[in-house]
Amino acid sequence: MIRPVTAEDAANVLQYLNCVTAETDFLASGEGEFDWTIEKERKFIEDHLNADNKLIILAEIKSEVAGIAGFTGDEKSRMRHTGELGISILRRYWGLGLGSALMEYIIEWAKSSGVVRKINLKARIDNDRALRLYKRFGFVLEGTISRQFQIAGGFHDAYLMGLQIDP
Repeated sequence: MIRPVTAEDAANVLQYLNCVTAETDFLASGEGEFDWTIEKERKFIEDHLNADNKLIILAEIKSEVAGIAGFTGDEKSRMRHTGELGISILRRYWGLGLGSALMEYIIEWAKSSGVVRKINLKARIDNDRALRLYKRFGFVLEGTISRQFQIAGGFHDAYLMGLQIDP
């Protein structure tokens, strides 16, 4: 099931984030770095629920959070039509189509939002699985950021990708 996150999901979301960040080096946060309190996560979720250019959704399998996608729109009036997409899935659920389902939901929401006209994202250039997903949904390469990630003493570049949204 794919659904919007609620404030009541805060504890489960934090548990999920602590698991998923320990499973892969392709995310912006690493293992042990997501040390928010439940109250801080609840406030973050409520901020997204109360905005017309922000969204957090989750994929559940047998009542377990299996994946999360979020779009955070800019707060400045000249840029609030744009924002950044983030998506993650627990490793044991890779290959089941959850990434596609989360992506479809976010794009349809963006089209119907009346606000969002551009979805941006950053992806490590060696994250082939994610890059295939983004390209399949029409994201285009807009640039490269060198040394975007530093992991275990090594640097990794990232692609900037974007999808224009027309209602």
